[in-house]
Amino acid sequence: MKTTFFALIGLLLFLQYKLWFTNDGNVSTVLKLSSDVDKQRAHNQNLARRNQDLEAEITELKQTEAAMEGRARMDLGMVKQGEVFYQVVE
Repeated sequence: MKTTFFALIGLLLFLQYKLWFTNDGNVSTVLKLSSDVDKQRAHNQNLARRNQDLEAEITELKQTEAAMEGRARMDLGMVKQGEVFYQVVE
């Protein structure tokens, strides 16, 4: 009876040691990986929002000529035929 009891206690201690202190799947590793997964999910959500914004901008540029013209004026400094461009330097 005593040997069975001590064998079970030894088995319990061995399993607890593996759970808390070994490198393969211990509690601290699981917590760190869980934290890493949460950070990656947040990063992925930010990238998904950015992709949606870019898709909306692309759709707008494809559908409306005014959006494309405004973009060319702002980013490339383009002017229409017959317009005069003034640049004010401070």
